[in-house]
Amino acid sequence: MRKALLAVEEVLKRLSAAGLVEDGSTRTEHARVPTKDSPVFGQSGGQLATFGGRMCLAKEGTRIKATVGKRTTAIYEVVGSGIAGVRGIAVVDTSDIEKIRAAVNAL
Repeated sequence: MRKALLAVEEVLKRLSAAGLVEDGSTRTEHARVPTKDSPVFGQSGGQLATFGGRMCLAKEGTRIKATVGKRTTAIYEVVGSGIAGVRGIAVVDTSDIEKIRAAVNAL
């Protein structure tokens, strides 16, 4: 877990240096996920999991945005409304600093 948090920190530094600033976070949802040892039956069983809560960043004066999570970093441009209005620039493993660097340099 510590290694993932260090990678997130490094990505946030690089994105901040590229002019992106904090812009909230994605919504968080909690759900019961079935496991081999504990299937979900009605309201019980399974393992409680949390989805979402990724940090959002935006580059002021542009339509470029990013979300950063422990596993994945996404850099995209909002060109319209809804999911159809999102143009992906890069989706990279958060721990792959070289690919993050290349994506940030391309902005």
